[in-house]
Amino acid sequence: MVAAKFMDDLYYNNAYYAKVGGISTTEMNFLEVDFLFGLSFNLNVTPTTFTTYCSYLQREMLMLQPPLESSIDSSLSLGKSLKLHLCFDKDDPSHKQQQLAV
Repeated sequence: MVAAKFMDDLYYNNAYYAKVGGISTTEMNFLEVDFLFGLSFNLNVTPTTFTTYCSYLQREMLMLQPPLESSIDSSLSLGKSLKLHLCFDKDDPSHKQQQLAV
């Protein structure tokens, strides 16, 4: 919810998120404020931090997957598909100065 508000011009209100989450709007408002203060209102993530967490998640996903059978083409391996979908190329100069939002 906080990320949607930070990144998007149009987003649902807290009452909607509270209803979907099964809590009161008052509780959702409290959780939002508590979360923001916990982050010191710093909602940006550096590319380095993003890459670190992306790598961690890739390792976790690979450990949860059963081994692929040898008959499956190696280009379909989970590791390659995760890298394509989760991480940007850290050597790509267009990502050096950008910050990613939570």
